[in-house]
This record gives sequence, structure tokens and C-alpha cells, in this order.
Amino acid sequence: MQFTYRAKQDTKTEASGVIEAIDLPSAVAHLKQMGLYPLEVVPLEVPQGPTPSGFSPQPFSRRELAHWARTVGQGIKAGLSLTHALHLLAEQEHRRKVGQAAKILEEKVTAGMSLADAMAQLGNTFSSVAISLARAGEAGGALEEVLEALANQMEVEAELVSKVRDALIYPAVVLTAALGVVIFLTRVVFPSLSVFFSEMGQPIPWFTQLVIQLSRWLSWGIGSGVLLLLAGFAVKGQQFRTLVLRVGIRLVAGLPFFGQLVNQAEIARLSSTLGLLLSHGLPLPQALRLGADTVSQATLRSQVKQAQGAVMEGMNLSVALQRTGVKEPFLVTMISMAEVQGDLARAFQQAGARFHQEVDRRIRVLSTLIEPAMILVVGVMVGLIVFSMLLPIFQINFTVG
Repeated sequence: MQFTYRAKQDTKTEASGVIEAIDLPSAVAHLKQMGLYPLEVVPLEVPQGPTPSGFSPQPFSRRELAHWARTVGQGIKAGLSLTHALHLLAEQEHRRKVGQAAKILEEKVTAGMSLADAMAQLGNTFSSVAISLARAGEAGGALEEVLEALANQMEVEAELVSKVRDALIYPAVVLTAALGVVIFLTRVVFPSLSVFFSEMGQPIPWFTQLVIQLSRWLSWGIGSGVLLLLAGFAVKGQQFRTLVLRVGIRLVAGLPFFGQLVNQAEIARLSSTLGLLLSHGLPLPQALRLGADTVSQATLRSQVKQAQGAVMEGMNLSVALQRTGVKEPFLVTMISMAEVQGDLARAFQQAGARFHQEVDRRIRVLSTLIEPAMILVVGVMVGLIVFSMLLPIFQINFTVG
């Protein structure tokens, strides 16, 4: 089997090329015997074949990937061959995307292709992390263990994303309902009041006029935004959804409490992913590259990629993260100690567990505070609207009196 590699000969010289080896660990060991420090070792890519007809290469969700990995891994662990495990999954889930993908993988593996290469030919159905882990598992003869670890990781990530999303849904729904009420009052009720006061020859107070004007701008902005979103989803589909998600994360990350929650969730996912990749033999620079691709927050993703470049130049990861601006003292401290002990994978796994606990704590605090905060916000909004509606009436009574 052939592998492409990039490695350091010394602090200033980098070498690259192709090497023959039985598997990935053998290729890494051979490079070290040659006096090289491997930066990235990957099998030669198999040319992408045409996407099978009738199969839509849409990315698996985390839960779909977890279901696929756990089912296949459990089948192999029970003594079934890889093709048999894929065949059973294809039969059980033949109406769903998971089963359709399993059927195509079964055909390719039966034809002599490795599982990782077959996964790579299904477009973007499988993430680069999943493909790299499958490749490492096949090379090390522990595919069932890798698939089990991948399933656990995807389930943890899915649970984390679900908790964060649920924490953000409640305030979003309440604010949307409040804005709807405000727009209804100012677009339907206020015009009638304006006609009534005009017939009476009574001028509308400046505060009421300000509220009416603000509501008109708000309703125009919301209507235009909804139309733009619908147009974007209709034209770009998945690409536009990804863009909206990233913009939304960037906006939420700018808020004091919500920003800390999103940042902790991203760090938790990144740490767990890096721990999973490193524990199955991937070189650190390659693990950082794959881990950065799983991060939605643009700033953190850029910092990880910068750290990857610094590591490839020979810098310690803890120093590289500090210089790129990663402001998580616990994570940096864990990595610094692990670099001395030589066990980065364990350090990232422990850090991931620690940050998951922190996210759970923040979500509990948010759930406790969000309801009274939303009641206060909605109360202030409705109070201002009611006051702006009653102010002209008070003015009439005062004038008549």
C-alpha cells in the first residue's frame, strides 16, 4: 500500500514523497527509522468514481453517522464479516439513507475496495474525520473499536448540539412571538387610532409617532429578511443553510452569556475530536487539520489552522495555541502537561469531558434565568406599546379638562 507523507528532517528542512508500507502505523514507523518526524501520512487517494444512481450524497447527520458506525461496529464485534454487517444494515434500513449507503459500501468492499476508500467515493456523505478514522482502524486491525468510538463521539456531539439548540430555541420563539404582537399592534391598531385622532383634530404625540415609525422599519426589515432567507434556501439549499448557520453562530457568539456557551461547546467538540483522532494513531498536524474542519466558529477554526502550521514548523502545540489566541487556560495547561508526559490523546479526551460538563452547567443556569428574563423583555416591549397607545387618549382628556 502506498502513502504520501510530509516530514521534518530538521528544524528547517521538510521532506515529502511516497512510501510503501503494509499499513499506516508501519509507514509512520518506517519514516521514523529513516530519521524523519512525520507531519502528515495519508494513503494515496482512490480516484472518485461516479455517484451511484438513485443515491443523493448528502452529509450524514451526527445521529445517522452514529447509527451507521455502531451497527457496523457491533456486527464486526459479534464475529460477522464487514460485508455481512453492511448487508444486514442495508436490509434493515433499505428505505433510509443509512441503508442505501450501506448497500453501496457493501458492493464496493465486496469488489475489493477498502471501507475507507469506499466511504470516500460517496461524495460528502461521510465526514473527513469518519473516513480518516476508518482508514486508521483498517490499518491497525481494530475497525470495530474505531467504529464504536466514532459512534460514541457522534452521539455525544449530537446531544451537545441538541442541548445548545434547545437552550437557544426558547428565547428565539418568545422574541419572535413578541415581535409579531408588536407588528400587529403597530400595523393594524395604530392606523385606526391615527384616523380617529385626525378626525378629532388632535395631533399624535411624538413618542407615539416614534413607536409607529420604528415598528414600520422593523416590520419591513423582518419581511425583507424572511424573503431573502426563502430565496436563499430555494436557490442554494445546503450551502445557504451552512452559511446561515455560521452567521448565526457568529452573531450569537457576540452576546455575553450565549457567546461563552457557544465557545465552550465548540472547544468541547474540538477537544473530543482531537482525542479520538490521536488515540487511533493519526499524526498531530493531520489531526489538527481534520479537527479544524469540524469547528463552526470561524475565529476558533482559524486559530486551530494557524496552530497546525506552527506545529509543522516544530513548535509545541501548547505554545502554538497560546500564540494564535486560544484563551482556554485549562486546555492549554492540560496540553502542556501532556507534551511532557507524551500522551496528548488522553489530555484532549479529559479536556473534552471537562468542557462538556461546563456546557451542561451553563445550560442549566441559562434555563433557570431565561424565563424571567424573557418575561421582563416582553413586558417592557408591551408596556411601551400600550403607553404609546394610551398617551394620545391622556392628551385628549387633559385638553378637554
